[in-house]
Amino acid sequence: MALQLFGTDGIRGKAGKYPLTPDICRKLASALASQYCNGNNPCVLIGRDTRYSGTMFECIIAAELASHGIDVQLLGVVPTPALAFITQRSNVSVGIMITASHNPYYDNGIKLFNNAGMKLDLHEEEQLEKAIFSAPQIADEILEIANIKHSQDLLSIYTTHLTNLFSSLENANLKLVVDCANGAFSYIAPSVLEKLGFDVIAINNQPNGYNINEQCGAVYPQALQAAVKKYEADIGIAFDGDGDRVILMDETGNMVDGDQILAMLTTQGPVVSTIMANSALEHYLNTKGISLIRTDVGDKNIAKYMHMHPEAILGGEPSGHIIMKEHSMCGDGLYVALAVIQRYCATKPQKFSFFSRVFEPYPRVSKNIAVQDKSVLQNPKFQAELDNAKTVLGPNGRIIVRPSGTEPLIRIMAEGRDMQTLETVASRLEKLLLEAI
Repeated sequence: MALQLFGTDGIRGKAGKYPLTPDICRKLASALASQYCNGNNPCVLIGRDTRYSGTMFECIIAAELASHGIDVQLLGVVPTPALAFITQRSNVSVGIMITASHNPYYDNGIKLFNNAGMKLDLHEEEQLEKAIFSAPQIADEILEIANIKHSQDLLSIYTTHLTNLFSSLENANLKLVVDCANGAFSYIAPSVLEKLGFDVIAINNQPNGYNINEQCGAVYPQALQAAVKKYEADIGIAFDGDGDRVILMDETGNMVDGDQILAMLTTQGPVVSTIMANSALEHYLNTKGISLIRTDVGDKNIAKYMHMHPEAILGGEPSGHIIMKEHSMCGDGLYVALAVIQRYCATKPQKFSFFSRVFEPYPRVSKNIAVQDKSVLQNPKFQAELDNAKTVLGPNGRIIVRPSGTEPLIRIMAEGRDMQTLETVASRLEKLLLEAI
């Protein structure tokens, strides 16, 4: 069954437009109530990031759940990893995160977590879609009314855990620049890091509902790069809007992506990543006798593999979604940053730039083409050129063309040893796609 509402990471789109309409949200809440909240004293947690439309969807979903007799606890603005962590450690049925992650303010989305703190799998999403599309437009009556209450104090479950876990870093004597992306970590991450004794300079931590991810955060590391150099910081940390991914910066202003983070944190194998992981990471791990398992794009696919294979304790994507099973089955930007710093402090006094450049990545060219109809990928001329590109790159190169699961884009990635060849191959494919569009 091809999903119509759920993409790579939940439901996502422009706030108020299909599939992210009030009616779909109401029907989703009704489906969740019937499929996941049948136990004694059912309860659902709802969190959101800082975008302006979040409160609207929060109210719609909470009201519908309450009309089914489901108690709702509103966490307010929280990072996605905090919601997942609290869901796992509380007696609740479902955790709902209202966020569009790294997307601009005018988008929004819904991520769903079961009571183990894991994202729903494909089969569960299929069942929810069936229920949504078969739901009545308007219920005849409300059978039961439950309670909706604000429970921001539950956030301390998460923050206290982090400060206790990393208390050994209190004497690290490091200056950190933290780019909060004007998102869900804006007030939380600086506070936790300051409690741990770091000299913290927070930037992009004044959310107004419209500036989330705007030329800042993990997707736009230039702001962090400039701040690290300006303040002569030891390490830079950048989150995305909901905080489930992180990008680091060394003291020279060089970006440290998810592949390098995996290499720094690896102690045993296998390591789980996606088809987008740089081949140089795989070759580095192989020299250590560790295998790299590749899944389809999406951190939920990584989490699914890790859940099914107990020996897999570390996984992640180049974008900075890193899952450390010892902590959570959800990517957690703050936890991962602290875990890297903890590992780094054990190797000082070398600079972070020496510690974080574990391997030299192979050259890569990426193109993002805006589309409304992703079926253009089936254009015969494009497919012929794609086959030719694979031949040109040969065994030492890779070409991946895929529709984005979170945005109206087609993504082209070419990887190999010669940058000029990569540029030529990717540009030809981009040109043919634009012609097809």
